[in-house]
Amino acid sequence: MKYSRAATEDEHKEYLSLYRDENVGGEGFHECLNFSIPEQGTVQIYLPPTCLPGKKRLADDFVIFSFTYHQDREMPSRIIGVHAGTNVIGKDGKMRADILRVPGVDLYFHAEAPTELSTLFTPPVEYDLNAGLYTPVFRKNIWGNGLRYITAEHAENIIQAALAGARSAIINSQGSRQLAIEREIDVLTNIAEQYTLSLDRRVARNGRNNVVNRIPPMPDKELGKLGERKIFERELANVKTFGLASSLVEWVSQAIPQAPYDIKTVKKTGAEYRDHYLEVKSSKAENDPNIYISSGQVAFLETHKNCFSVVVCPLMQRMK
Repeated sequence: MKYSRAATEDEHKEYLSLYRDENVGGEGFHECLNFSIPEQGTVQIYLPPTCLPGKKRLADDFVIFSFTYHQDREMPSRIIGVHAGTNVIGKDGKMRADILRVPGVDLYFHAEAPTELSTLFTPPVEYDLNAGLYTPVFRKNIWGNGLRYITAEHAENIIQAALAGARSAIINSQGSRQLAIEREIDVLTNIAEQYTLSLDRRVARNGRNNVVNRIPPMPDKELGKLGERKIFERELANVKTFGLASSLVEWVSQAIPQAPYDIKTVKKTGAEYRDHYLEVKSSKAENDPNIYISSGQVAFLETHKNCFSVVVCPLMQRMK
């Protein structure tokens, strides 16, 4: 989920502390929103300054894959996702206007990609620089810094591996993970069709047909995100009091707008902690606000009666 939502202020401080004290990481969470999938519009992507194409190629249609380094502590030597049909807007980039900012931190984007051609890989694809399967074999046996081009064959191999991994992983998946993989399979199939890749489509599935419809976007999207952020941070604080990992709280709607809930958290039932799903409704109305629930959310509620809640979040004014 860390690639689909902005970091909290506490997460940002922890990340900077690790970089300054142990020289691990960097100055900020610049790629943290690269896979935030909007309900409308395109996916906005941050690209490192050394990874931007030259002016003569800015009009090209790019397929961008995201790799982790061999030395990455959490997920070394992995390909984590793809943005196809990408349009690079320029080296200076634009400041993001769709997020609630951490004080003193400005996040930019330099490219945009269609939502139906952008996805994380679940599970990520493991790569070997010496194999030449997903990248050229580099002379110095290191990935290096900056822009790296791969061939159409490499791209096809990556998409094939990601699709095979997703089909295998979905068998034992449920909840937000299942929703994400269903969407991933749909996106990978879209990419294969757009770029005429040679893939086995016999067992491909249309994830959108299996995801219940989400309610229409709220007229005030900023208000909606502010309410979700407020509840998300409340749930993070709650799991900390339980002594549990913050990763148990997921802001699902940031990555999967079609999901029938906004946040997955945990609740204590007796001596156990169980998954609990929250749909957040934000309102500025002081008296008798009208709350609309879609038929898809009602269907999800009926199958998760003991672990689904609608949270009404009163917000007296919009965040400035």
